[in-house]
Amino acid sequence: MKATARVALMTVRGEGRKALSTFALPVSAFAASTTLLLTVLGGYGAFAGRSSEPEAEAYLALAGVASVLMIVPAVTLGLAAARLGARRRDERLASLRLIGSTPRQIVALCAAESGIQGLAGALIGVVGYLLALPLVALLRFQGRTFEWSELWVGALPLVGIVFGMTILAALTSMLGMRQVFVSPLGVTAGNPSAAPKMIFAVAGVGVLVGWSAFGGSAASIAAILVGLGLCFGVVALVGPFVISLLGRIMLKCAKDGASLIAARRVLDNPKAVWRKVSGVTMASFVAAGTSLLAAIGNGEGQDLQPGQEFLFADMRTGVLFTLGATFTLAAISSALTQVSGILDNRELYRSLTLAGTPVEVMDSARMRHVRTPVVVMALAGAGAALLFLFPLAGAAVLTTPMALVQLGVTLAVGIALVLASAFAAKPVMRRVLAG
Repeated sequence: MKATARVALMTVRGEGRKALSTFALPVSAFAASTTLLLTVLGGYGAFAGRSSEPEAEAYLALAGVASVLMIVPAVTLGLAAARLGARRRDERLASLRLIGSTPRQIVALCAAESGIQGLAGALIGVVGYLLALPLVALLRFQGRTFEWSELWVGALPLVGIVFGMTILAALTSMLGMRQVFVSPLGVTAGNPSAAPKMIFAVAGVGVLVGWSAFGGSAASIAAILVGLGLCFGVVALVGPFVISLLGRIMLKCAKDGASLIAARRVLDNPKAVWRKVSGVTMASFVAAGTSLLAAIGNGEGQDLQPGQEFLFADMRTGVLFTLGATFTLAAISSALTQVSGILDNRELYRSLTLAGTPVEVMDSARMRHVRTPVVVMALAGAGAALLFLFPLAGAAVLTTPMALVQLGVTLAVGIALVLASAFAAKPVMRRVLAG
């Protein structure tokens, strides 16, 4: 085992700056995910500590819904973070497998490398959470701002989040190592990944339709929270399969070299494309979910009970904070996956250059590789949210102009963020081709 570890360290050193970029990307993603998780838990704890305030139960229920809406994308980013730079790691570990390392040694090396990334990212995320406390404390709810002590999650939850991120990184990367055990030569050859299974997509859609049909009869807060978790899971199951279908359509409609390259890259690894657009898909779900606020109204013309004078204004503040945090996370996720995709496919881009493909064509293919999936999946995420909300709010979600305007604006912002991150990754492409 020691000899294998030394050889692994030598391969990392041999990569030089490439290894540094492979390490930095997942660490950054884990840091962003940890910061948001701790901030959300601290906010929920703050509302739980205000149990003596008027309408405390309503505030706590709304905080619970907002927490789920933000925690799931944060955990999704954590899961995706473990696969950032996976191509380079798989190639290194496959080489070790070919020269005689046992599966147990490969598992240990993979878990150690990813676990260190998760731990480093989580510790940086703790620092980010501490730096964010003064900013979050400025928010006014129930007529007053937060105290720092209210937003502090406590030492035990903080250690638990750090430990959980470390374990999440190790387990997720180990699950992705199955191809190294089965076919290390296939890893080095860059064979396409397995196509997503239709059965998962069908089961996911069935769950969502079932909630839409019967969820309204159990519209308690607990049921809503469980339903939200299920709905996020459905989106995660259906997403790769929809991307695969979209790739086939793109291939049939390809009219030039750039569109053909983009379609083939989508079909080669739909799950990798899903990781690039999953952030904005989840953000679109949140955007459609918060449209429910516009459907409920703003409290005007209603007889407000004591303590309700702040409720509707605070709901709008909560909506803006939820949307801001979710789309910020989506932008970070998109930027990191864009850069990771370029670095993982550096050999492909160099081969295309040697074959005479102009850089402009590769840039166009890369943009199309992201643009079409992100538009389709953003609309799909919003549609899933509206289907989830229909039993709770009825046709008001679709017929309230303010809700539709808010949804349209937030979708446009989310799509623009992803496309901007793809455009901003152009310098990385130039450096890869120059190196």
